[in-house]
Amino acid sequence: MANYDEWEKTFDKHTERAAVCDESKTTIGKVDDTCCIIMLYDVDMQRMQELMTSEFMITVTKEMQIVNEEMHSFTPLQP
Repeated sequence: MANYDEWEKTFDKHTERAAVCDESKTTIGKVDDTCCIIMLYDVDMQRMQELMTSEFMITVTKEMQIVNEEMHSFTPLQP
């Protein structure tokens, strides 16, 4: 992203995210001024895909020069 601090303001105001994950557990960690790690829990992947392809997210991604190079999904291990 072009600027972490500006991105964080937008991220924090994006209330629609709560509809696709357990927002109470959402965690972000700043790596440096242009990079961060985001952890979302209990994600509805279909709704997340819809959110990520929304006009809002397309515009924000372009304006803030966001590049998503990796995405990982984890599931609990079965005993």
